[in-house]
Amino acid sequence: MEPPDGVSADHVEQTLRADAERSCPASMRDRVAAGIGKALADRRLPLVVAILAVVGMLPALTGGWQLDDYFQRATLLGYGDSRPINTFIQYIDRAHNLSQINFGTMPWWGSPDLHQAFLRYASTLTMMLDYRLWPNHPALMHLQSLLWLSAAVLVAALLYREVLGATWIAGLAALMYALDGAHAVPAAYLANRNALIACCFGFLSVLAFVRWRKHGGARTRWLSVLMLALALSAGEMGLATVAYLFSYALTIDRDGIRARLMRLLPHGGVLGAWASIYRLGNFGSHGSGFYLDPLRDPLGFAGSFCQRAAFLLVGQWSPLPAEMSMANAPGTTAFFHMSVFSFVVAAIVAVLFIPLVARDRVARFWGLGALLSLIPIAAVGPENRLLGFVGLGSMALLAQLTQVVFISSFVPPVSRVWKGFAWAATLLLLLTHVVAAPLLGIARIDYQANVSSRMERAMASVPSDPRIASQDLVLINPRDHIYLVTAIWTVKQLENLPMPRHLRALSSGGTLEVTRVGPRSLRVRFPGGFFPTAFSRFVRSQNDCFSPGEHFELPGLSIVVEALDAQGDPAQVLYEFPVPLEDPSLRWMRWQDGVYVPWSPPALDQTEKLPSVSGIFG
Repeated sequence: MEPPDGVSADHVEQTLRADAERSCPASMRDRVAAGIGKALADRRLPLVVAILAVVGMLPALTGGWQLDDYFQRATLLGYGDSRPINTFIQYIDRAHNLSQINFGTMPWWGSPDLHQAFLRYASTLTMMLDYRLWPNHPALMHLQSLLWLSAAVLVAALLYREVLGATWIAGLAALMYALDGAHAVPAAYLANRNALIACCFGFLSVLAFVRWRKHGGARTRWLSVLMLALALSAGEMGLATVAYLFSYALTIDRDGIRARLMRLLPHGGVLGAWASIYRLGNFGSHGSGFYLDPLRDPLGFAGSFCQRAAFLLVGQWSPLPAEMSMANAPGTTAFFHMSVFSFVVAAIVAVLFIPLVARDRVARFWGLGALLSLIPIAAVGPENRLLGFVGLGSMALLAQLTQVVFISSFVPPVSRVWKGFAWAATLLLLLTHVVAAPLLGIARIDYQANVSSRMERAMASVPSDPRIASQDLVLINPRDHIYLVTAIWTVKQLENLPMPRHLRALSSGGTLEVTRVGPRSLRVRFPGGFFPTAFSRFVRSQNDCFSPGEHFELPGLSIVVEALDAQGDPAQVLYEFPVPLEDPSLRWMRWQDGVYVPWSPPALDQTEKLPSVSGIFG
C-alpha cells in the first residue's frame, strides 16, 4: 500500500492512471470513473462538501426546541436556581438533589449523591448568544448549529487532503463524512451543539499539528495548542482530539518515540490544565447509570467500555443506530442478543481493516485515532450523536480501503477469501455511507422531531386547571422520568401554567401489579424489573444498591422497599399516603397511548395489572 520513500502518493496515483490509460482504450465507464476521480480531487471540494453537509441537514431548521432544549431554555431564560452560564450543570450536590426529590422533579429512587456538571462553557456562550439575539426564534438557533457543522466538515476535508494528499481518496473521505447521518442529531438538537463545536476546534487542532510537522512554522504549532484548549472548553468530547494527535505522533511522525511525544508536550500542558480545572471545579458525573466517570470509577468504566464501544461501532458502520442498546435493560435476553450482534459487527470490521492497517501507516493513524476516540465518548450511553470524531478516522479508512479493493495494485498479501469478502463489504459500506447516509440522516431528524412532539403532547395532557396547585400529581407508570416527569416542571414554567404541589412517580414504567392493601396504601410489584430500560437508570447507578426494608420519606408519601429482585432492584414496594387514596388532594394519572389519562386506585384487596407501554422514544 505504501509508496517507497521519496515517492509521493500523488505521483503513484498519476503513474497508475497513465499506465491504465496506455494499457486499454478509454471506455465510457473509464471516462465516468476519471470524471468522478477528478471531481473528488478538485481543490474546491472541501468547500463543496461543507455546503453539502448543510443542505442535507436543512430539515433541522424546522426542529424547534426538543427534549433537553426545554431544560436549557428554562435555565437560559432565568427560571430555577441555576445561572445561564451553568446550563450544563444539572445535579449539583446532595442538598440540591434532596430538594428535587422532595418536590418530585427527581424520583424517590434517584441517588441523593448524583452529580452531573459538565465543563462546556464555550458551547454555553454560543447558546447565551442565541438567547440574547433571537430568544424566540429556534430556526435561527439551528442555523448557528448548521454553520458549526459546515465548519467542522470543511476542516475535516482539509485534514483529509493534508494527510492523504490532493487525491480522490481524500475527496471520497470528505464526501462520506459530510453525508454521515451521525451529524443529524447534533444539527437538529440545540442541546447537542457542543459536539459540533468540539469537532470543529478539535479537527483544527489536528490539522494545524499535521501542517506544522509537514511544513514547519511555530505559529501553526501554537495554533494547534490553542484549538485543543477550545475543543476541551466546548465539551468533554473534545478529549478525542488527543486521540488523533497521539495517533499521528505514534504512526506517521518521524524520529524516535521520545522526540515524537515531546512535540506533544504543550498539548499535554493544556490537557493537564483542563484536568486540574475539571477536578478542582468539581466537574464530572457520578451516581448515574447512564453517565460514567472513568477517573472516579475506572474499573466500572473499563467493565462497560468494550460493550459500549461495540454498540458505537454498530452505529458507525451499519444503518442501525447505537441507541438500540438503550431499548432494553442490561441483563435481559434482548440486551444480550444485541450485545452479541454488536460484537459480531465489531469483529467483522476488524477483519475487514486489519490487512490495510497492518501495511499502511496512514491507515494506522486513522484507525488508531478512531479507536482511541471511543474512550471519552464511551463514558455516555451509546448514541450516534457522539460519533463525530470516530467518523473522522472511519471515513478515511473506508476511502483507503476503496482504493485497495477496487483500484490500487498495492494489494496486501491476503487470501482470496478476504479479497472477495472485502470487495462485497466495501461495496456495501459505500452504498451505506454515500447513498443511504443522507436518507438515514433525514430520517433521524424526523424521528427526533417526532419524539419531541410526543413529549409536548404528553405535557399537554398534564392537568393545568387551578386545582392542580393544591394537589399532588401521582403518576403510576410513566415510561421515563426525565422527559415525562421532570419535564412537567420545565414546560409549565415556560408556559406560565399552574404547577402541581408535588410530582410523584411510583415507577419507571414496565409491567406493574398494583394492589390496594389499605385505605391509604398501595403495594406495587415489578415482574418485568424495576428498571425496564438502560436509560431508566439515568439517576441511579447500578452500584448504588437498595436494601430490603429500606425506607424513603417524602412530603405526603412514605415508601418502603419490601423485596429485591436478582439484580438487587426493588421487586415490591409499599406506598403509603397520609390521606385516603380517593382524597381530592391526590390527582392520579397513568401513562397510556402516549398521554396521561385519569386513573383510580383499585378497591381494597384488589389487584390491577398495568402492562408495559411504549414511551416517547417508541
